[in-house]
Amino acid sequence: MLESFVKTLADHLLFVMCVFILGSSIYLSIKTRFIQVRLLPLLLSHLKGCFNKGNSSGSKHSLPPYKALFTAMSTTIGISSIVGPVIAIRLGGPGALLGFLLTAFFGSAATYLEVHLSVLYRKKLPDGRIMGGPMQYLSHLLSPRAAKWYAGCCMILMMVWSAAQANQLSAVLSSPSLGKWQISPIYSGMAVSILVGLTLLGGVRRVGSFSAKLVPVMFLLYLGSSFWIIGSNLDQLGKVFTDVFTSAFSPYALASGSLVGGTVAALRWGIFKGVNATEAGLGTQTIPHSLAETTDPRAQGALAMVSTFSAGALTFLSGCVALITQTWQDPSLPLGISMVTASYQQYFSVAGVVVVSIIAFLFGFGTILGNSFNGGQCYGYLTQNRKQRYYILMTLVMICLGSLGEVQMVWSLVDIVLCFMAVPHMFGLFKGVRLLKEQIKLA
Repeated sequence: MLESFVKTLADHLLFVMCVFILGSSIYLSIKTRFIQVRLLPLLLSHLKGCFNKGNSSGSKHSLPPYKALFTAMSTTIGISSIVGPVIAIRLGGPGALLGFLLTAFFGSAATYLEVHLSVLYRKKLPDGRIMGGPMQYLSHLLSPRAAKWYAGCCMILMMVWSAAQANQLSAVLSSPSLGKWQISPIYSGMAVSILVGLTLLGGVRRVGSFSAKLVPVMFLLYLGSSFWIIGSNLDQLGKVFTDVFTSAFSPYALASGSLVGGTVAALRWGIFKGVNATEAGLGTQTIPHSLAETTDPRAQGALAMVSTFSAGALTFLSGCVALITQTWQDPSLPLGISMVTASYQQYFSVAGVVVVSIIAFLFGFGTILGNSFNGGQCYGYLTQNRKQRYYILMTLVMICLGSLGEVQMVWSLVDIVLCFMAVPHMFGLFKGVRLLKEQIKLA
């Protein structure tokens, strides 16, 4: 009874919060005169120039701009990027894809603003360490108490989100469809924990270097596989787009006979899953970006939008694949990664299971590593960077526990914490956009 009440409360709070974040992102887009469009030339030129490794200072406490980008992308591009759209379409109809597009486009303005502020207000300590992320600008724009509140909530969220990713990852690796290659959850949990622990102990440079190698591989692998399926069905794209827009404004009949879709259902699930996929407006992307070796907040903010745009593109592709293969209408498939696997099996046969498993492992591990790193920065803010090993130990324990079994009530409670973290953060962005008004107009 209590678990059901907590889950219902979390679902309603999350929906209200996600609509609030989307509405706030639209407001920020208008206030910045759609900076996500105006800065596209700067984004492209900076994206090309930041890969010049000669620009790195070599400091063990900072990251080259492109490694900061890939570390941020490792958290936004996770298993939820490929599973979230399929779940949203099953529950809200094809029109839910519009929610993903809206959150990616308008949310990129929030991403720009929060990263701009994080670079502007970051603090360098005497030992060379950089204290950044939302905590620094919230301390200036709202109050030190608001910054500590954010750090505490974010630290908890990052640990539990890592556990949730580990849970989905262990479910994929232990799938019976892998046959003799399936891996027991306890072994996958221990392996991921050890890899994450070793990487975190290497500091920010090791995390950044690992992310810079991992993110392009997993991004291109999933992109190529999805384009193959879509390219094999170009004649169906017209119907796919028609279904998306039709479902957004009227109910859509499932194969089981039940109806989904309509504006409310499409927005509920599309925006909800879209905010989770892009993390725009939550502030979590700013933590690695604040460690970037740059003196130009505007350029780093523009670069950060790549992460939001990429997450939006991946979720849209995932949704298109689900609509083309029609696996989202199969009532025999449970919600989750099995729906994605079924789509790939149609075009890659047994190899499809292997492809999805590899993609899920790369996406899952990258997100766990990125979340663990972000949580560590929040822990460092609360403890003045003391006894970091305790945080690493707690995170590794959470990853192992998450691999062994999902506890729905815990996830629902954490979703409630997310609401109380995101709302004050967005009010900080409202104040920030007013302070940066002239700089943004000249961007």
